[in-house]
Amino acid sequence: MKFGNSVLCSLMIISLTACGFHLRGSYHIPPQLQQLNVELSTASPLNSPLNQRLQQSGIQLNQGEYRLVILEDKLSKQTTNTDSRAKAAEYSLYYQVRYVLQNTEKQNVSEERKLLLRRSYQYDTTAIVGKTAEEETLIKELYEEAATQITRQLSGFSHLSTTKTTP
Repeated sequence: MKFGNSVLCSLMIISLTACGFHLRGSYHIPPQLQQLNVELSTASPLNSPLNQRLQQSGIQLNQGEYRLVILEDKLSKQTTNTDSRAKAAEYSLYYQVRYVLQNTEKQNVSEERKLLLRRSYQYDTTAIVGKTAEEETLIKELYEEAATQITRQLSGFSHLSTTKTTP
């Protein structure tokens, strides 16, 4: 009976690896990007989560022949719904990030990429403190999600061109 269980377990492991399964947060980063310079304002809230995600993926920062350049990093808040008294009842947070990969000569070696992330929440004027904390949590989640998506997208760069793709 133990032999049958070990065979079944082995078959499950083989089928998971054959289908391309990998643990969440683990990405196969191309060898050219295993060492990467990141160009992002140190004042940006994206800085810490992005550096963490990259390092968790095995990327050595501040070295190598390629640079990840964050061109834009912008958070905005909009009213998406109002109540009967014309007061804000719902807000949406939008976080936009534009980035590109460059070589050491500052030439783009990839197309510019954009992320636009959104989170919405209900606003209640009777619970301002709670809603402020909820907004801060959602903003932090936006930064974390952006860092995760950038890292995931880096794993998709199977080949890097050596010619400039955008002016």
